[in-house]
Amino acid sequence: MSLDNIVKKIIDEAQKTAAVVGKEADEELDRLRGKLTGEEKQLRDDAKKRAEADAAEIMRRRVSSARLEGRKRILGQKEMILNEVFAEAKEDLLKLPADKYLDLLTELAITHCAEGDEVVMLSKEDASRLVDKLKAWNKDLNDKLKKKGLKGEVVVSDETREIEGGLVLSKGRTEINLSLDVLLSELRLTLEGELMEILFGA
Repeated sequence: MSLDNIVKKIIDEAQKTAAVVGKEADEELDRLRGKLTGEEKQLRDDAKKRAEADAAEIMRRRVSSARLEGRKRILGQKEMILNEVFAEAKEDLLKLPADKYLDLLTELAITHCAEGDEVVMLSKEDASRLVDKLKAWNKDLNDKLKKKGLKGEVVVSDETREIEGGLVLSKGRTEINLSLDVLLSELRLTLEGELMEILFGA
């Protein structure tokens, strides 16, 4: 349901409420019609004004509530679409061919290695599907780290982590979570305004 439809629905309900308020006031006034004095007529006019004011206030509140509800629903829909965009991005990354996926892991490791002697831990799934390529990848990674001026002594551990894609860098008691979920969450914080503009023009 669009914001306009929600607003219209609530306005219609408010108008019905206003009509009921006015009808009740008129019925009460009709009962006293034969007894009206000048003072009673003034009271009737005051009652009708109050009824009209009450009806207007009811409509104002309901319209305001409708617009707020509409904005909440639209925001919820935008969040849902962005969630889908990032979920699809993660799936695409997980489905990369092995060589391209390892290039991604290389970039992550080179960017975040501080000394070049950290331990790399993968997800159980990645460790299994990449097992035949990890030894050569580890050597290539260390060669690139040395060219960067680091030790080039990174080791790929047999130990795995409960992550979906990406890797974890460990040294001593310190671990850096470079899983796809963490990386995409950081990207979302950076890109959300731009994506909202692209997707929704707002």
